[in-house]
Amino acid sequence: MRARTGNIGRYNNLCETRYTSFDEVPYPTQFPRDPLVRNFWVDYVNARVPVEDRKLLTAEGAYRSFLHARYADVDVLNQTYGWQVHSFDEVGFPFKEVDYQQFVAEEPSFKRFFMTFNFTEVLEFITTRGRALFNTAVLVGLTVLATLTVNPLAAYARSRFQLRSTQKILIFLLATMAFPAEVAMIPNFLLLRDLHLLNTFGALVLPGLANGFSIFLLKGFFDSLPQELYEAATIDGASEMRTFWRLTLPLTKPILAVISLNAFIAAYGGFMWAFLACQDKNMWTLMVWIYMFDQMPGIQPYMAMAAFVIVSIPTLLVFLLCQNIILRGIVVPQMK
Repeated sequence: MRARTGNIGRYNNLCETRYTSFDEVPYPTQFPRDPLVRNFWVDYVNARVPVEDRKLLTAEGAYRSFLHARYADVDVLNQTYGWQVHSFDEVGFPFKEVDYQQFVAEEPSFKRFFMTFNFTEVLEFITTRGRALFNTAVLVGLTVLATLTVNPLAAYARSRFQLRSTQKILIFLLATMAFPAEVAMIPNFLLLRDLHLLNTFGALVLPGLANGFSIFLLKGFFDSLPQELYEAATIDGASEMRTFWRLTLPLTKPILAVISLNAFIAAYGGFMWAFLACQDKNMWTLMVWIYMFDQMPGIQPYMAMAAFVIVSIPTLLVFLLCQNIILRGIVVPQMK
């Protein structure tokens, strides 16, 4: 090693050790696992150890030694197993039989391993890399909360107060639905950059704070509510805000469920904007980390499919929850 590396300092840098001299470097008693140390050891054996002093211990050699010790004679071996070998050196190792016996003995553990390995790898990746779960939970929570606050208030104002510009505002809201979200990414990015909000939760939440489709949908539903309810609330002395929170919103649960579902899907499944607005790894969401997982070398397609299955479970659960609310809002009034 002294001849190969020159000095102990270079050896330590190559092998990531902290020896003070070559006298402390141990001779490997087993096959080295470190690739660099293994290469040094193989070169040493090939260059310094005579061929007659080398003894390669393999499973095949141990199997032949076992047969020789048990049967001693090749004729007895051939008669026992029905073989036609001329010496014990011609006997090959029964890999197929050993693999089969090992599989039969450890079949339950094999099944558990192959059924859970991909999912375990994905879960380990997303739970140990950055703050993917925390960032995604905060983003989804803030987005749904803001959506259920801003959009109903805007739609309620358009429905209850007949302003001259109501129709123009509705046309403007409908016009925003004609453009994909990617069109607004550049101006949103420049605005948030000027406001110094990049790499913050504000950059993730603010662009989707209000939605033209949600406001239009809520206004149409508010318009369909009986005006007698509002007149009765006014006679009873309820304020406008109390009427909104205690009367209008409880009747709007099915629509709010649809809006919440859309907001959850947009926030939870959003990748492009989350990656564009937050370059800091500590602010990356779950979808960004899943994309990075898919781009890692050595990741097979079946592992990527396992990642997609795992990240789709929350969306399925939220959809089932919102679906029950939507059905109760549609079926129950018709039954009454």
